[in-house]
Amino acid sequence: MRYPGGTLALVLVLAALPAWAEERPRAAFAFIVGVNRSVDPNEPPLRYADDDAARYLDLFRLLGARTYLLARLDQNTERLHPQAAAEASVPRQAEWDRLVDQLAKDVAQAKERNLGTVLYFVYAGHGSVRNGQGYVTLEDRQLTGKDLMDALIARVDAEQVHLIVDACSSYFLAYGRGPGGQRRPLSGFSDVAHLSEDGRVGLLLSTSSARESHEWEAFQSGVFSHEVRSGLYGAADADGDGRVSYKEIAAFVERANAAIPNERFRPEVHARPPKDGQWLVELGQAMAHRIEVDGSESVHLELEDSRGVRLADFHNSSGQRLYVARPVGTGPLYVRRVVDGSEYRIDAMPEVVQLAALTPQAPRAIARGAEHEAFSLIFSLPYDRQAVEAYDFRTPVPLEPLEPGIAPWRRVAGWSALGVAGMTLGGGAWTTLSARGLRSEGASGLSNEEALRRNARIQSLNRRSTALYAAGAAAGVVGLGLLLWPGAPAEAYPTLSPNSAGLQLEGRF
Repeated sequence: MRYPGGTLALVLVLAALPAWAEERPRAAFAFIVGVNRSVDPNEPPLRYADDDAARYLDLFRLLGARTYLLARLDQNTERLHPQAAAEASVPRQAEWDRLVDQLAKDVAQAKERNLGTVLYFVYAGHGSVRNGQGYVTLEDRQLTGKDLMDALIARVDAEQVHLIVDACSSYFLAYGRGPGGQRRPLSGFSDVAHLSEDGRVGLLLSTSSARESHEWEAFQSGVFSHEVRSGLYGAADADGDGRVSYKEIAAFVERANAAIPNERFRPEVHARPPKDGQWLVELGQAMAHRIEVDGSESVHLELEDSRGVRLADFHNSSGQRLYVARPVGTGPLYVRRVVDGSEYRIDAMPEVVQLAALTPQAPRAIARGAEHEAFSLIFSLPYDRQAVEAYDFRTPVPLEPLEPGIAPWRRVAGWSALGVAGMTLGGGAWTTLSARGLRSEGASGLSNEEALRRNARIQSLNRRSTALYAAGAAAGVVGLGLLLWPGAPAEAYPTLSPNSAGLQLEGRF
């Protein structure tokens, strides 16, 4: 539906909604997990998974969902999100079990009251593949797909489940590849894929292959998570019907990243709706407080609150109207035009704000430093209904799972040690042969002094060969240890801070 100005008009439009609005009312529940520090000891910690979790809490609460939060917030995130800080439980197994028990009781109560039930599982943090099995992590354990099924989905009897996962190689939460390139579901998260056959489960994953998932300081967030939230605030609702479908959110994220030339920095969303529905979220009453962009021009806009938290980005095409829900109770909001840096200030009232009616102001601050060439291109292309119509759900050809890797320095050192082992063992063999050659030569005709020198030479060669054999064996053991000893589940991948003179590399897993 289109959102005309005024609450009365909104009520009239709601009364005329199609049949889907007359279906049994649904209660929504959002179980949100953000993990900066993985249980895997060699994983570098993330910076913004806790921020993502706190912002997802704000978003799903705005959308009317009951929320449950597992995240260890750092001091900066606590200051920016005091409500999340008050509610968050540490992302460890004991707290997981406690919150899932509460969630299961709340869902059961909703069903007893004849309400439809929908569960969102939202994860931002570390993910990897080990022995062909995909997993994400808490601080004290890995969660494979079977763990997730047994410890959450099976225990919480929701009628529909949506999995939103921002983690490295998240594609392997659902898909894998067998010998010879034959497709097969991975163990672990393959159980989730199997579970989706009952029509309940939908997937929204941050990568469609074995790629990494990035964080970016300009967003203070995971790139994929920021894009998803931007769409779910309403920017992805291309047809204005008050709902965001899987196709719309997938097209929105793909369009946001389409201008990035290097695929290494281009998130590739994998979306698959549940078999019994195409909708990811219904915006509902969140749109009672909204920002309206009339579509008179194509412009990239950023939505930020008074604390400097970047809530959303959107870029509508010329002629494409846009409606974005806005949070209440957080002070003024600011909409910034990326092209010239000018800002619009939005105060608490009125409920419906038409951006064209506001007067732009000079920006409060100018960004410092050069933005990364890749990530600065996010949202540079406009989004509209044509982008949604052009989007096709795809099942990419799966790559081999990203198995636990070893650090590059270990690979170099390991092969170097094996090279040294080969050379020293070869030297030992040569000295052994030299000693045997001297020993096989007859001693007849040699003076006593010459025979003593020959024997001393043989002994010297034997000692040298023994030392070379020992050194070669030690180097071989070291080399094999460096190459074969289990490393971190995945290697670090780069992101870039826009506030540094050089490249600041981080990783998201």
